[in-house]
Amino acid sequence: MPTINDARVRLANDCPLRPKGDYVLYWAQMYRRLHSNHALDYALHLARHTGKPLVIYEGLKLNYPWANARFHAFLLDGMAENAAEAVRVGATYWPFVETTENSGRGLVARLCERAVALVTDDYPQFIVPAQIRAIAAKAKCRVAAIDGNGVVPLSLLGPPTAAAAHLRPKLHKQFAAAWAERANPIPAFEDVAPKKPLKPPFEVWTVPSDLRAFVASLPIDRTVPPLEHSKGGTTAGRAILKEFVASKLTRYAEERSEPDDPKRNSSSGLSAHLHYGHIAIDEVVDVALGKDWSPDLLNLKTRNKDDFFCRDANVNGFLDEAITWRDVGFQWHFARMQQVDAAGVKSWQDGESPSFNFATFDFSPLDEVGTLQRVLPPWAMASLAKHATDERKHLYSRDQFERGGTHDKLWNAAQKELVVTGRIHNYLRMLWGKKVLEWSESPESAYRTLEYLNNKYAIDGRDPNSYTGILWCFGLFDRPWPPEREVFGNVRFMSSDNTAKKFDLDGYYDYIRRLEYLR
Repeated sequence: MPTINDARVRLANDCPLRPKGDYVLYWAQMYRRLHSNHALDYALHLARHTGKPLVIYEGLKLNYPWANARFHAFLLDGMAENAAEAVRVGATYWPFVETTENSGRGLVARLCERAVALVTDDYPQFIVPAQIRAIAAKAKCRVAAIDGNGVVPLSLLGPPTAAAAHLRPKLHKQFAAAWAERANPIPAFEDVAPKKPLKPPFEVWTVPSDLRAFVASLPIDRTVPPLEHSKGGTTAGRAILKEFVASKLTRYAEERSEPDDPKRNSSSGLSAHLHYGHIAIDEVVDVALGKDWSPDLLNLKTRNKDDFFCRDANVNGFLDEAITWRDVGFQWHFARMQQVDAAGVKSWQDGESPSFNFATFDFSPLDEVGTLQRVLPPWAMASLAKHATDERKHLYSRDQFERGGTHDKLWNAAQKELVVTGRIHNYLRMLWGKKVLEWSESPESAYRTLEYLNNKYAIDGRDPNSYTGILWCFGLFDRPWPPEREVFGNVRFMSSDNTAKKFDLDGYYDYIRRLEYLR
């Protein structure tokens, strides 16, 4: 009988299953965990259906856009944990980490030569869409891309949404059915283990005794160093989730927008572990709802975001951010991706500053249309264009922005937080983006600066929500805001002065000053 999870499956090519293959292959591109993983569940299903063993491949190359020591270290934390977990649960796990001596070129294609089918994550951003297109064109086996991005399958949510208020009712309507079919938190691997040893076509990565020293030996950008006080992996993600629910969730509704030291503010701090797939959104929702929750508590009659999941405003507020607002970015990308007609892998690099091309969903060179004209609502683009030649009271180069060298104390503090910790407080991230628009020579150059800074430093960057968060600063998912202003037109304006009036920033500034000693 069909289930809601059938909507998660997208066949990327027309090839059939190959019954003479040696194994079913799961390529963990984004959801890098061995539990609560829809793509892994589908791969396990295929392995059982065909009577073949399951091989899990997780790779890390050297030349992905913005490759640096910070992202590599976080990913390798997770890979080291997966290697240990695979041994514990009896999964066949083949990790690969590219070095100068050990190239990964063509590796997935070689793995597919022996595969019954390839299963991978249908993630609608970064290099993943192009990589799926490329392997689907080369492979002689079936390639299935599985949407494990959210609680509700994205294909059930319709065309690209214009606002969270439009998406929320669709998510609420589908939530109960999707929740009943959530991914398996403790999958079994015994019955898909190979009956005789399988030899990988490459040297499997062995976890080094000193991961940070290993990262330092690689030819990647080391000017963005690993985070000293933040590790990747499921264990670290679960610890953050546990701490959030125990000490922050009870004040989330009232305090989530207040900038402060992360130890005191009410932000969950989960975005990086969600981005790299080290923790599942299903698990986050489950823990936030608590052991006593059941679907009977859903208020299916409400149109209010504050009382849908339960009667606790803090839990509802957090889950509206974690589900509705997170899915706004994913659904907008996913629905647009379905409209793209592009084949193969385009260039991964565009000089020293790659930019995601929304026309082709890859990093091929941008055309003359430009990103903003392609993706913004007409009212926002028209308003920004009308004011494109307005005089800027302050004008900064990308280098000045990157160094935090503006006249604005609060903006510089937010930029310092990003560079040192890989994060910016949620509210300040919006202000940070708005001021780059105000202080750049054009909206398009402002967008490119924000994409560069966010993707180079943010540990949760290169993500659907990174891009839609940046684009919100230019009017995406928003409405016209009077009065019409210089530079912004009717795009929503934010100021540091108003932020200082709204919040007590002393704790935040104290935290930023202490960051001098954390770099």
